[in-house]
Amino acid sequence: MTSLAQLAPGDWDRVSGGGGLYLGEPYLRAVEDASETTTAYYVLLRDSAGRLLAGLPCYLWDGGPDPGLDHYEPYRMGGRWALSKRAREDLWRPTLLVGSRSGYRSSFALDASLENRRAQAVGVLAHEVASLAERLGAASVGWMWLEPSAAAALAANLRHPEDLVLAGPNCSIALPSDSFDSYLRRLSSSRRKSARREQDRFAASGLTVERCKLSDCLEVVAPLAVNLQRRYGHEMSAADLMRDLSAQARHLDGSSLVLVCRRGVKAVAFTLLYHWENALYGRVAGFDYQDLGDTCAYFNLAIYEPVRAAIELGVDRYHLGMASWRAKALRGAALEPAWIAVWAPSRVRGAWRRVVGHRWQSGDGAAFWQREFPRAVNPTDDWRWTVAGLLSRSGADPRT
Repeated sequence: MTSLAQLAPGDWDRVSGGGGLYLGEPYLRAVEDASETTTAYYVLLRDSAGRLLAGLPCYLWDGGPDPGLDHYEPYRMGGRWALSKRAREDLWRPTLLVGSRSGYRSSFALDASLENRRAQAVGVLAHEVASLAERLGAASVGWMWLEPSAAAALAANLRHPEDLVLAGPNCSIALPSDSFDSYLRRLSSSRRKSARREQDRFAASGLTVERCKLSDCLEVVAPLAVNLQRRYGHEMSAADLMRDLSAQARHLDGSSLVLVCRRGVKAVAFTLLYHWENALYGRVAGFDYQDLGDTCAYFNLAIYEPVRAAIELGVDRYHLGMASWRAKALRGAALEPAWIAVWAPSRVRGAWRRVVGHRWQSGDGAAFWQREFPRAVNPTDDWRWTVAGLLSRSGADPRT
């Protein structure tokens, strides 16, 4: 199956409920529409009566131009760093991406009846992914940006647990139910003072913030988003972003909230957010860096104003995604590890497993994040940060 439109209405919602924005049908339909070169497939598990029990999105990429995949595929996220010259990008193509194609969060759509058999259900899905990869002629497979519970369920079914790699942490802020001041009180005294200074500087700048739906500001936000993408090395044009955002506007407009920052009538920054289930998700932002100067616009548009909006909406958590970890952690964000599982090409699979297996045994991946964020990352007591922890959580033997 290549589109969720082929399912009976409500089927995917039933199994994906509680899985977050990036597992929801509207977002996945937007991903289907936005990609011109990468084909979507869905691995489905049904019972004997044909009732949908589980599902997993997959995407076959031939390595051709697709600017949205510069941080969402296993060669760039692991292969070239681990294997250096032995990696040879051409060996990895085509690649089957499993779970996330964007969003940095990936899980499994499972019917509630499978909750006590989660690992077994994921094992069936993994077997079907392997069969799909073989049928499509995929040279490599990447299970991208797995949330810890999903990574643990997959770990229980891997013959080689060292195929799991800690890719880095996602950031999110647990929100109080009453007021923005309550959020500030959760920060340290010095950070509260800094947060107030950043808000005061923004208020004194003359900049204003308005709220709207994505469909109301598409033409305004796409060029600003390109500025941010290029600043951090992403290969995405205004046309690419417009296609991506237009698809999201078609499928997710009712859940969208755009904070547009203006100087007079001119838009100079924005943040696109989605209200989904009981959380607010930061999806993409953009800035006119020359116009903003030292106004603290980034911290206000990316953190303070979304936190205000989230509290008003009554949601429990604001998901900020990856990158800028220190800035986010200083402003109240917790870190949650995201994992990838890589089935490397046959010609380098042995070398891949030796390299990442050494890292797994020595705990190097988690150790780096612990050094960077000693108060937020404790792999000794927090199972989410190590392969051994994932295996322990899943009930598998970490020695096998």
